[in-house]
Amino acid sequence: MKRRAFLQLGMVTLPLISAVGNQRAQGQTRESEPFDLILKGGRVLDPSQSLDAANDVAVSDGKVAVIAPDLNSAEAKQTVDVRGYLVTPGLIDLHVHGFQGVSHAGIPLDPYCIGRGVTTAVDAGTSGADSFSGFRRYVIDTSSTRVLAFLNISRVGLISPVGELIDRRMIDRSVALRIAQEHADVIVGIKVRCSHFVTGTNDLEAVQLARSVGDAIGKPLMIHVGFPHSPIEKILQLARPGDIVTHAFRGPGEGGVIGPDRRVSDYVRAAAKRGVLFDVGHGSGSFSFEAAEAALQEGFLPSSISSDIHTSSILGPAFDLLTTLSKFLLLGMSLEKVIELSTLGPARAILRAETFGSLQPGRPADITVLAQVHGKFNLVDSKKKQRVATQKLVPILALREGKAFSRFNTR
Repeated sequence: MKRRAFLQLGMVTLPLISAVGNQRAQGQTRESEPFDLILKGGRVLDPSQSLDAANDVAVSDGKVAVIAPDLNSAEAKQTVDVRGYLVTPGLIDLHVHGFQGVSHAGIPLDPYCIGRGVTTAVDAGTSGADSFSGFRRYVIDTSSTRVLAFLNISRVGLISPVGELIDRRMIDRSVALRIAQEHADVIVGIKVRCSHFVTGTNDLEAVQLARSVGDAIGKPLMIHVGFPHSPIEKILQLARPGDIVTHAFRGPGEGGVIGPDRRVSDYVRAAAKRGVLFDVGHGSGSFSFEAAEAALQEGFLPSSISSDIHTSSILGPAFDLLTTLSKFLLLGMSLEKVIELSTLGPARAILRAETFGSLQPGRPADITVLAQVHGKFNLVDSKKKQRVATQKLVPILALREGKAFSRFNTR
């Protein structure tokens, strides 16, 4: 009787259909080197290619090699059975906070990112210019998750709970520009937070200086909104096409897309029309079922769905990106759109859509395998409002450049 082999990743076990040596005698026809891996029989959902069908995905040398039905298992060193699962481009979380032990907001990224299906995490300004070299050395360069970053326009970043822009001396254009240029390969833009307890009266000046750095490096701003000192209309007037407004689906009248009248504000529509992007950024206080539902009913969708995981949100209400995605399924967004807004959408926002967010052959083999679990799940927003979902996305496996991870084999 044949013994069946399995891929073991901590507590996650997936059947191995074959290894290349086991089937070569049965008549392998591939003349070139065997694939490193075939993911066999999953539902491949890749919005970048308008692809949604049962397919196999072959990986070689850390890149996607072939997507096709019924690839020969004999042509791979290892074949993993993913029938019954979703296979998507590696998920991208556009808003996270790392730098554990240095920032009050920082968490260990691997258990909550690549361990939960996110192959690329974008740190949203945890580090400013004074600490970015350390952030790169101890987080970016050591994480199994690919970590990119928005540089905080405040030179101190989120090191202390005290607002990083209240003291005007913390806003230093020249040092921010120098660090952004020195670390251009991993810095994807400039972050500025606009809340009265963060900026005091300095919000418009901080946005203007952040804007000048972003222009100099040719990269977008990420603008945090929520109870700003200045009218949100004035802040949005400083945003340019490609800039990202995060926390955009917070409660009505709190500075997001939904105004006090519970409608999408006209100035928000005007900003979106000229190319400003609106990201979710769930976090501990920045996502409202009511606001998101109102926006969706008016046809105003986020440009990306992100979690804003940090010390105050990883144990609820955000938890992780997949929980956040599941909330949009609950609100009626299609699975295809949810995957688009967590792959292609954020890749475009950080100007990396030619590299990430797609399973096109030749791209890095960043791949997420998910289960779409059905049942009853209590989901809660940042206002402590609960709703019952009938489905939830659960991580099974993630590959970064062809290397496999699960939540049980990360640091």
